[in-house]
Amino acid sequence: MFVWIGIDVDGQLADIKSKAQEIERKIGFENSNFTLPLHVSLKISFSIDNSIFESVKSDIISIFESSELLSIKVRGVELEGNICWLMMDRNEALDCIHDKLNSVMLEKYGIPLHEYDLDYKFHTTLFMDSDFGKVAHAYEMLGDVYIPSKLTADKFVIGTSENGALGTYRVVYEYIKK
Repeated sequence: MFVWIGIDVDGQLADIKSKAQEIERKIGFENSNFTLPLHVSLKISFSIDNSIFESVKSDIISIFESSELLSIKVRGVELEGNICWLMMDRNEALDCIHDKLNSVMLEKYGIPLHEYDLDYKFHTTLFMDSDFGKVAHAYEMLGDVYIPSKLTADKFVIGTSENGALGTYRVVYEYIKK
């Protein structure tokens, strides 16, 4: 099974989500990025044996519980290759969560760091497709859609997929920070 970890910011990005879904329908992408709530990814998804999922989930929840309530500064919409994403500025609290996740997964479960985790870019993916032209067109169509300058990280989510393919993940746990 594949595990995905993020901060649910779906409700805070209603305007851009609505516009992006409209664009996605018009252009027709291979897979939708809206099968999950819009989220700030905390680590690249990783594969584990199904038998250890409950233990992995418990460790992830412990990291969520020990993290502070934080604010995330939104840098803006960027196009990088075949991905259009909303980029976030790094901050110490986000880096701490990311580093703890990597450390626990490596030390306790032997899950190696992915090269992407070495210089992690906190982001919310809006469009991804093997056809760069489609993604570039979607990026242009976003125009001047409203994007908040800051997001509050108060709802953490864990998702799973049997095969790790886009569009197959589903949220299996939510943790709301009080």
